[in-house]
Parts: sequence; structure tokens; C-alpha cells
Amino acid sequence: MSPLLIAQIGLTLFVFVMLLSSAAVMVYVERKVAALLQQRLGPYLVGPKGLLQPLADVIKLMFKEELRPRAADALLFALAPIISATCAFAAFAVVPFGASTTFFGLLKIPLRLQVADVNVAILVIFAIASMSVYGIVLAGWSSNSKYSLLGGLRSSAQMISYELSYGLALAAVLLVSNSLSVTEIVNSQAGSWWHVIPRWSVFLQPVGFLIYMTAGIAETNRAPFDFPEAEQELVAGYHTEYSSMSFAMFFLAEYINMVTVSAVATDLFLGGWHGPFLPESLGWIWFLVKVGALLFFYVWMRWTLPRYRYDQLMRFGWKVLLPLSVVNLLVTAAGVLYFGL
Repeated sequence: MSPLLIAQIGLTLFVFVMLLSSAAVMVYVERKVAALLQQRLGPYLVGPKGLLQPLADVIKLMFKEELRPRAADALLFALAPIISATCAFAAFAVVPFGASTTFFGLLKIPLRLQVADVNVAILVIFAIASMSVYGIVLAGWSSNSKYSLLGGLRSSAQMISYELSYGLALAAVLLVSNSLSVTEIVNSQAGSWWHVIPRWSVFLQPVGFLIYMTAGIAETNRAPFDFPEAEQELVAGYHTEYSSMSFAMFFLAEYINMVTVSAVATDLFLGGWHGPFLPESLGWIWFLVKVGALLFFYVWMRWTLPRYRYDQLMRFGWKVLLPLSVVNLLVTAAGVLYFGL
């Protein structure tokens, strides 16, 4: 095997382990940030500062009994969490998180910090993100529970409502960058205007960035758009009947989807791994800082904003977000034609 192939396999395994670890880290961060916002301590007993609490949660879930309703569809019931987790991992595969590197001269050919280098990566991300809802819908239907079914139906309606705005926000960035490759979009944001303002797309597309983040929060079923699992109304929504590691896989998928949405926003709007004070070979540090800031925003929103009513969710998606995204796309297209951006 060539050193480049070995490095690519190692990179793939590294990304897989890091995504698994990110879910555990986000469980801890969410509890600590929630405690901070509510003036509580959060986890502090298991390990120093409660750092081993996610590990304790995993061990507890592993030893819990795997239950399934008698009237549930056994195959689809087992398949639903696998679909959700698989789509979550697959979507991140085409997301670059750093500049090409030779790993301190160990490789003759630079290796891109990206599992799969696809020149239409935006379309791949969009397609896989659309597929992930199938896991939630199948979980709701196969459970043979009214609460679970309502959660699955809400998720599909929510996805349809916000997927359009999500796609149009991405299309506006594609018009400005004139490419479907995420790597090329990131490279087009290198440098600065007048040596002061970074050439990030967020300064050209502030409305598009807000639309993307709003639709991304709705796509990942996070508060204030967490209707598929609204505890006060649906017990736990689509995963009401799940337990043990099947239950954990849904939350694993949710946190990895949060990381993916934040990573794509970083690459498309915030300059990816480009930033001041660091050489390009260490740009992945800037990438992690930007993704971490967006994930903090995710958690902050959950513990700050109340959940909308379902009719308000639909009205906001169709009557506010969609028209705004269409206008933003048209204005962007006009600007590209007129100014030759």
C-alpha cells in the first residue's frame, strides 16, 4: 500500500473517531452551558469538573435493556436509528477542515484534510441531509405509537418547509463563488479587503448566513424548532419507544448533524480554515474555533428561546424565510451580473 493510501485510511478513521468524540463532548458542553445560563453547577461528580459524565452515560445506556413494542415493525424499528447515524457520518465526509498537508514531509503528495474530495460536494451534502429525515419518519411509523407517529410526521413537514430556504441560501453562496466545490469556495475567501476585512462570504451574504443557520437549526430539530421530540406534547416524539443504544444513536446523529451544519457554515460563510496569525498548515485550528463558536450558539439558543407553536413554525418557514431567501437569491444574482463578482 502506498503511503498516500495509508494516510487517507488513517484520516478517514480519525474523522470517524473525532465525530464520535464530538457527540460526547457536546453532551458535556450542553449540560455545562445550560447550567451556566441557569446559574447552576452542571455535572461535577463524575471525574474532574464532571468531564467523565458522557462516558458514564454511554456505559449506562450500554447496560440498559433494549426494548421494542410488541406491535412494532421489528426490521424498520431497528433500521431507523442506523439510517439516522449513517447519514450523519456520511454528510461530513465531503466537508474539508484544513489546507492540504504533507504531514511534516512524510508524504510526497499533499493530502487534503477531507475524507472524500468531491467537486460537487454541496450537492452531496444537500442530498444526504435530505435523506436523514427517513430515519426519523421510519422510527415514528414503525413504533406503532401515536406519539412517535406524530413526531415523524412533524419532522417530515418541517424538513420540507425549511429545506427550500436551506437550499436557496446555499445557492446564493454558489453564485458568488461560482463553484460547487467546498474547497474552492473556501479558497475564494482567502485574503482580505483593504487589509482589514476578511473576504468571508458572510460579509457578502449576511442574510444568506442567517437564513442558513435558521434553516439548519430547524433541519437538526433543535430548539426552538424541536417539534418532532416536543416533550410537553409528545412524551419524547419519534424516539418515545426507543431505549438503550438505539436511543443513543438518535442523539449521536443529532449532535453530529449539528457539527456538520456548523462545519458547512464555517466553510461557506466564515472562510473555513483561513484566519490571521496562523500559517495555512495550522488553519484547522481556526476551523475548530469557528465551529466551536457556532455550536455554542446552538446550545445558547436552546436554553434561551421558547419553542414556537407548530402553526408559527409553518408560517415562519413558508411566509417569512422562503420569500426572504428567494429575494436574497435574486439580489445576489443581480449583483453578480452587474458587478461581476
